[in-house]
Amino acid sequence: MLTRIEIDGFKSFADFKLNVPPFLVVIGPNASGKSNLFDGIQLLRRLVDTPSLYDAFAAARGDLGELFRRRGDGQVVDRMAFAVEVLLDPKVVDQFGAELEISHTRIRYELEIVQRLSEDGFARPYVAREEARPIRSADDSWTREQSVGREFRSTFLRYKRQSPLLETTLDDAGRRVFRIAQEGRQGRKRELAAHAAEATVLSSITSAGEFPLLYALRKEIASWRFLQLDPASLRMPSSRHQRGEQLEPSGANLAKVLRRIEQTTADESGSSLDEIAADMARVVRGFAGIEVEENVAKEQWEIYLRTRDEGKVSARVASDGTLRVLALLAALYDPAHRGLICFEEPENGIYPQRLRELVRHLRRLVTDPTGEVEEDEPLAQLLMSSHSPLMLVALHPEDLLVMDWITVPEDDVAGVGSRVSRARQLVPSTPDGTPPLDEVGLVVPAPEWRAFAAISKEEARQLLEEAS
Repeated sequence: MLTRIEIDGFKSFADFKLNVPPFLVVIGPNASGKSNLFDGIQLLRRLVDTPSLYDAFAAARGDLGELFRRRGDGQVVDRMAFAVEVLLDPKVVDQFGAELEISHTRIRYELEIVQRLSEDGFARPYVAREEARPIRSADDSWTREQSVGREFRSTFLRYKRQSPLLETTLDDAGRRVFRIAQEGRQGRKRELAAHAAEATVLSSITSAGEFPLLYALRKEIASWRFLQLDPASLRMPSSRHQRGEQLEPSGANLAKVLRRIEQTTADESGSSLDEIAADMARVVRGFAGIEVEENVAKEQWEIYLRTRDEGKVSARVASDGTLRVLALLAALYDPAHRGLICFEEPENGIYPQRLRELVRHLRRLVTDPTGEVEEDEPLAQLLMSSHSPLMLVALHPEDLLVMDWITVPEDDVAGVGSRVSRARQLVPSTPDGTPPLDEVGLVVPAPEWRAFAAISKEEARQLLEEAS
């Protein structure tokens, strides 16, 4: 679970900091930085899970030079930095099936990338600094902000380590190195040259044997998913020989995922597929059920939906909105692949009257740190972006974040300002609604909040409450 992210020097971000709860909807106008936030999270995921920085940047939205922040005077900064704080699952299983208990589940990871000219004259990215440190219990402000309950604390929170797991330092000869610390009695220290690193250290931790905490950290970040659902992919059957066990970002493989969920969760009372169908019925009018059928001749699975009016119909003729909701619910219910899901514009294809029920139900499906914890239940987190002003009424203000942009001065050049993204809460931390001094500029003032939506709050409420 991602609990905090900091970004500096990437696209529109300068000294950007955001505490991330289990459920959050980011709203704001176009070009405010919502997609850039998702891009930053996605880039970090690739940086720790691909064999080289080149591969990670090649898959990004934009060329290498376009990913570094551009200042108001046209100059491009030569560094970008990321920092994330995460909550790890107490157990980790590597690709060889080895399962290990994690001694410390709260980790802060920092990564700094620079671009400089190589000998061939081309700009290339290099790792300038990489750190991984345990968050101590006394310093863990996230648990206080989320009012973590006793049951959640005993199940997920471990604080056994004090020293860094990974740091960038100098060796005895004065050369810059990445130092990987020993974990446990059987581990060993490792040093890697850091003067021209074209890959992250974390990407080299490929098993849980020697460095279980670093492996768990890499696995957590690599598990973050970004759904950019394509209706054509959602409608396609899944081949028995199709690669991958989880839902693809485009929504491909949906039939295979639903089939696996049905088989692995089945008991005498039904399966999670029935729960997904019940959730669908709350959002899609007339929805009655889901069936995943095997076409033996073609060696593939196909999705059929049942409605009260039309009976059984193929997913090929279902609406885009219906399939988008089905795919999102499948990702949230998948017992084998939970964790952070990023999803843009949940309102697409959904009747406004049903939007409130959808987002409120999605809110109930994520992990609640204050409530009861089911045994062996994996962590689930949902981060969404939206353009819809209806979110102001559909959700509690605590679940919303407003993004826009401001102009800030550059420290090194007088009279030069740069446009950067910022994020602000709707509700200050004080009971009387007045932001304390350290929250001024981080909370949307009431007059601006009222003027933010394209329609008034009363109009939004009326639209949401009309009979569907």
